[in-house]
Amino acid sequence: MQMSFYSIALILGILFATLYLFLGFHPKEYRKINFLVLFILFTELLSVIIWSNSNKGGNENLLLYNLLYVYVRPTAMLVLFSQLPFSCQLQKTVFPTILGFLLIGGVISTFLQPLNGAIQSYSYLLGHALVLAYSVIFFKDILKQSKFRDINLLSLPYFWMASLILFSYGERYIFFILTYYYPSIGDYSMGHVFIWVQFLAGLMYLSLGLSFFAPRVFNRYYT
Repeated sequence: MQMSFYSIALILGILFATLYLFLGFHPKEYRKINFLVLFILFTELLSVIIWSNSNKGGNENLLLYNLLYVYVRPTAMLVLFSQLPFSCQLQKTVFPTILGFLLIGGVISTFLQPLNGAIQSYSYLLGHALVLAYSVIFFKDILKQSKFRDINLLSLPYFWMASLILFSYGERYIFFILTYYYPSIGDYSMGHVFIWVQFLAGLMYLSLGLSFFAPRVFNRYYT
């Protein structure tokens, strides 16, 4: 794995999330979310290592990559949203949504795109679309909730999480469609646009780890 802002930010995100876990700030309020964030970050790190090593060896391990990157990561992101405070109780729909996603993924793997054949673009787009949908709904929901009206949103870890997930997944989703289905635009792993995509992704993973310290940095209430 080459050292870049993306990989450094990912590792730092893991370190900050781990540090928060051991320091024990608000253990009951954010403990589940902390474990989920660590799982997401380690899954991403493992995906990057597998992809880098398989490319160097000339043998792309697409089976593991598809399982981790296309299924496990978006599923973990959706589970993360099930722990966030929706006023509309949308979190209750997360697990049926995950079940539907995995069932459709099974059909895609069986009849359209085998797990070890290529990157499963259909499942990738579906999983990321679901994460985007929940992040948009949560972002709008938290802005409307009366209980947060007098609270500084910057002091809420899940505000940072939803915001960065929305921006990072949004631009990555558009970029994947353009480069995968319109290869004349350019290879997915090349170009200045990809550098920007990786920058935002790294920023998202770093923010996931740092977000737990937001209550200790920003005042909870507006002054």
